[in-house]
Amino acid sequence: MLEGRGSTLERIVVVLTTDTAGIYGIPIGVAATYIIVFTIFGALLSNFGAGDFFFQLSVRCTRGLRAASAKAAVLFSTLIGMVSGSAAGNVAVTGTVTIPIMKREGYAPHQAASIEAVASTGGQIMPPVMGAAAFIMAEIVGVPYTSVMAAAILPALLFFGSAFVVVHLQAVKSGIAPNTGTTASEEPLLNVVLKGAPFIAAFGTLITMMLMGFSPFMASLWAMLVLVTGDIVRNRRIDKVFAWKVVTSISEGARSVVTISAACAAAGIIAGVLGVTGLGSKIATLIDLASGGYLLLALFFTMVTSIILGMGLPTTAAYLILATVVAPALVKLGVPVLTAHFFVFYYGCISTITPPVALASYVAGGIAGADVNKVGWTAASYAATSFVLPFAFVYGPGLLMNGSLGANAIAVVTAAIGTFAVAVAIIGTLSRPLSASVRALAAVAGLCLLFQGWLSAAIGIVLFLAVVAIDRAHPATSNPKRT
Repeated sequence: MLEGRGSTLERIVVVLTTDTAGIYGIPIGVAATYIIVFTIFGALLSNFGAGDFFFQLSVRCTRGLRAASAKAAVLFSTLIGMVSGSAAGNVAVTGTVTIPIMKREGYAPHQAASIEAVASTGGQIMPPVMGAAAFIMAEIVGVPYTSVMAAAILPALLFFGSAFVVVHLQAVKSGIAPNTGTTASEEPLLNVVLKGAPFIAAFGTLITMMLMGFSPFMASLWAMLVLVTGDIVRNRRIDKVFAWKVVTSISEGARSVVTISAACAAAGIIAGVLGVTGLGSKIATLIDLASGGYLLLALFFTMVTSIILGMGLPTTAAYLILATVVAPALVKLGVPVLTAHFFVFYYGCISTITPPVALASYVAGGIAGADVNKVGWTAASYAATSFVLPFAFVYGPGLLMNGSLGANAIAVVTAAIGTFAVAVAIIGTLSRPLSASVRALAAVAGLCLLFQGWLSAAIGIVLFLAVVAIDRAHPATSNPKRT
């Protein structure tokens, strides 16, 4: 099975340098068109103050809530992460602000670092931008980018909904009380929104134009023009500072795409070698043979393969390899093409917080001054729902908005309750600490609710109601810090 047919050095060089299956393939083409425009767009947002606006907005939206700093970190990292294209890079940008604040609020260093790593990783699957890999997915699968966005909406919302619940329950467990104070200025929310009007208008333009059918290239170009024009209107001047911001943003965006392009070229080399040797198709065949034709086993083997291949690689490069090597195995078993590619893309993203090689967790641990291995395992536990979601949307098309209207609506409700139940099982707290048996009951309830179906949903709801009843039957008197 593992025997190769052999190839000459000349043939390998020719394929890698002249064929579209090598260096100059779809990845480099996407980097030269879509990705470079979005890196410039991200640099413009950064230099014109979008980071500060997003942070101010996040703090205002979560002010007065329990775990306000952690929830602000989740929201802030989401907004920044969807245009950054790198989970580890997102941690480096946002973690220096959010992690110290979470530590001051009462989170342990490894908990603060884990929350930031999870939130930064989730930014890669959050529409409308979804990093850079989603554009490549649209090209490979041959569907409009809006179809990829539509499929990603509910899983992304469930990911961040789970993160919000996890940080809230962790705050309850640690006795962190609601804090009405804020580290930002005391400006009202309306003033913050008005100051950020150019950024809101830019994102609104981007989303609206893509929904209208314009290409991501054209939509991002107009979004940049709206952003620059909005800044001129707000400040009522064009001076040297404005010109410096524009020129610097173009320069930074062009430079940052070089790194991404190098990763795309390297992934093209790997994909080309896999194609020349035939190993790529053999890995897909091995998964098919090892699973014996059973979809659940094939999904499990695909998950393990995707996480291992994605470790240590940028999201874009990880997805390119997975799309070439692993996704065909699922398609062969009857999984729709977009669903199969989204399955491997999802695991390629969360490989950045999966030990033993978890780049986003390592960066966050360094900023927090915590044990990086402890951060990695804690982040993986906080994101436990994410390891289940891809299985759920393969068996339940409603989670990717591919079912009927009724199926989609049921998927939203049951999946939301399911992610909450899984979060309760992870942290082991509802209104009070729960026993191991009750946590196991919550985990089973969450899994039943995530996997779509009337019977499983009914069982899940009954089990979770039992968890809630047990929690309510014993008031939370054991935690004196709770308010």
